[in-house]
Amino acid sequence: MAGFPWTCAQCGAVNDPAARRCGTCAGLAPGRARARALWVLLALMVVAGAAVGGVLLFSGDSRPSPAASGPYPEYTTPALPTTKTVVTTANGVTPPVTPPTTTATPADKPCPGDAARYLPGGTGTALLVAQTAKSLVTICRTPDGRIFYDGQARGQAASDDTHIMLPAQAEGGGFVAVNGDYRYRVDGGRLVVSAGAEVLSDEELTTVG
Repeated sequence: MAGFPWTCAQCGAVNDPAARRCGTCAGLAPGRARARALWVLLALMVVAGAAVGGVLLFSGDSRPSPAASGPYPEYTTPALPTTKTVVTTANGVTPPVTPPTTTATPADKPCPGDAARYLPGGTGTALLVAQTAKSLVTICRTPDGRIFYDGQARGQAASDDTHIMLPAQAEGGGFVAVNGDYRYRVDGGRLVVSAGAEVLSDEELTTVG
């Protein structure tokens, strides 16, 4: 630009090329003015960059710092509460407790009259009432616990000739009565009459009543 006249931008005066300022307003020559403008622009850019960097740095510092390195803390499993099982029905009501049931024992069957009248005391409990083809057999127990065998001819009234009453005892699953050499055994649904080693009769017994 040196060697050429130039016009001052502030006052409009034409200046000598050798002069670097306007003679009237002391303004800078165009080249120096542009250089100053570039320096100002560069300074503004530096300031702006510094501001942006500060913002970024502040943002990075605001983040929480990571936890210090090291082993993980121990974890203790909490104790679980104990539970109680409750049995309920569909409508949510606890079912009542059913008391145990017992089977009633029927009253003891009294000894039949034809046999009871020969018992001591005239009364007793019938343990067995059965018959064979020829005899009616009754086993009775008196209130004091004694057992008696009563044998009677079938179809005949009880008498000294048609009837016999003997003390007896439980033996195995049946009863045995003894009259001298004669032995009367009631067991396994049979009446066996023997004299010594000889079996006099062996009849099937059928329960009566």
